[in-house]
Amino acid sequence: MSANQAFHQLEANISGILASHQDYRTIIDHVRPHLQELLTNEQLVPEDLQVPLPNKYAQYLLYRPENESFAVIAFVWGAGQVAPVHDHLVWGLVGVYRGSIVEKRYRREDHGESAEPRYTIREVSEVTATQGDISFVYPPDYDIHGVANPFNEAAITIHIYGTDIGKQPRHIHDVASGNARDVITKHDNTIPVFS
Repeated sequence: MSANQAFHQLEANISGILASHQDYRTIIDHVRPHLQELLTNEQLVPEDLQVPLPNKYAQYLLYRPENESFAVIAFVWGAGQVAPVHDHLVWGLVGVYRGSIVEKRYRREDHGESAEPRYTIREVSEVTATQGDISFVYPPDYDIHGVANPFNEAAITIHIYGTDIGKQPRHIHDVASGNARDVITKHDNTIPVFS
């Protein structure tokens, strides 16, 4: 199946899931096998997009339906590239397409409106994920993580989010200080690769 056909089938599948379920964990459980299938498609990421950028990880919008109910993004990680600790504020899945990454999970512990700091971010787990592995995010308790490629070879991860994450306001968290700053991480392309 071509990548374009695969994305149209994915849209039909996810539309059906979203019509039947609102609970983030249930949505993730139902979308997961569709991401697993997508990860086996050799045509999913065009060759010219598989080359890491020299100064940061690349973020390419692969597919987004007209209603923007979800989006599929390829992240291309060069050796040593890191994403800061961040949240998403929406459900999402992350699958490893090529190479390996390290994902650190964090939990926010609130201390109250008048406390200083108001909250702390505590690391709760670390996992090395390899080709075919899938993890997930959703608020409030499973939403904060950091991703890195500490290895010598490039890695590619495929993300499915419940919105276009390239337009989604969210936060980068400073683990040491407990502060957060607003961010929108725009895609490195303006038009989806597949339509």
